[in-house]
Amino acid sequence: MTEDGVLAFGSACSKKVAAITVVFLCIIFTGLSGAAEINCQRGEPVVADLGDGVIMRTCLWQKTADVAVRTGGLELEKNGVLILKLETDLNGKLHGRFTSWNDAGEITENGNYIGGLKEGPWTVTNEKGYSEILHYRAGVIVEP
Repeated sequence: MTEDGVLAFGSACSKKVAAITVVFLCIIFTGLSGAAEINCQRGEPVVADLGDGVIMRTCLWQKTADVAVRTGGLELEKNGVLILKLETDLNGKLHGRFTSWNDAGEITENGNYIGGLKEGPWTVTNEKGYSEILHYRAGVIVEP
């Protein structure tokens, strides 16, 4: 996940391509079973099978005839284990609680976004299980 809320589908993908891919997948898979599990304040619930055991649940709002925006919550589940949960504002920017888990279901990152930028304390746990708390102000790490 990038700082501005775009899901990265590989290091070679640009942010724009990744954003278009998410919107495209949401449009294609609108109406699949289980979509009601996400509470959408704006837009319609969407469930998409992203392959490799990954299921995405989110909301898609057709803002204009040419612009579809992912709004509200987004959850990714891999092989039945929740691996990502985040919130976005009505423009699709990250805003609110963000949590990611590893394949074993352990939290690897947890914090808040405000207007698309990390804000306040974030707990980050590496692959060896060591955690640290990083403090952010407007997306920049600051001393506690």
